[in-house]
Amino acid sequence: MTGSARPTGRRERAGRSGRAGRREHADRADRPDREGRGRPSGAAGARPAGAAAGSPGRTRRVARGARPGPGRRRRRLWVGLVVGVLVAAALVYLTVFSPLLDVREVQVVGAAPDQVEAVRTATAVAPGTSLLWLDGDDVAERVRTLPRTASVDVSRDWPGTLVVTVAEREPVLAVHAPGGVLLVDRTGFGYRTIAERPAGVPLLMLPPGVLPSPDEAATRAAADVVVALPPALRADVLEVRAHGRFDVSFVLRGNREVRWGADADNERKAAVLSALLTRPGSVYDVSTPDLAVVR
Repeated sequence: MTGSARPTGRRERAGRSGRAGRREHADRADRPDREGRGRPSGAAGARPAGAAAGSPGRTRRVARGARPGPGRRRRRLWVGLVVGVLVAAALVYLTVFSPLLDVREVQVVGAAPDQVEAVRTATAVAPGTSLLWLDGDDVAERVRTLPRTASVDVSRDWPGTLVVTVAEREPVLAVHAPGGVLLVDRTGFGYRTIAERPAGVPLLMLPPGVLPSPDEAATRAAADVVVALPPALRADVLEVRAHGRFDVSFVLRGNREVRWGADADNERKAAVLSALLTRPGSVYDVSTPDLAVVR
């Protein structure tokens, strides 16, 4: 009896499970119909027809990302051209017709007080000249014609100042001239006549009838020798005698004579002379620096 009761129990449980599954399946099938009958056709949350492909929101997004048409591109091109033409016209006006960049002041730097006005006049900058179109090389060339001017630099200080920087010649020799002495710079150029010889500038003695000039051999030789001397020794030179490129001598304080010889090996001769001057004597011959003589 015990063995026949177990199968009967399994069949009863299986039957109940089958009936319960069929009832659940029927309830699921009826639920959408009941929900559909109980919900209005326009209720919130219902997706409108065509939302998957043609919804208004998606249409607006596509319209925003679309490229401008040919008409709009042409309008933008014309606006850009008009703006560029206006900018170019404004630049032309400012640089050519407007007085904004005209030269209003000529500033002179480096010149002696009595030469400032002469330099300013030599620039010859006409009123209304544009600083932008001014030729600085021409201005420098005109200022360079002043005898006392050694070098010139011309620059611009915007918007309206022309800056002229001048380096004046410095005297290394002086030559007797009508009305006083003629100052000679290191190149042998005589550039200014004054009443008296400045202190520390030796007197240059040239052969009769010879005038100082950068192209004259004796003048250039004398200037080269003086420039080669140490500053302390140069201050003791009273007179330089030059009879040519190969015959230069000078007189120092204390009535001491230096025979230099040719305008060559000047640095070596200057070093030897500085050592010889520690010895007593009246004549110091350094024309051959390796065989210098003191008498």
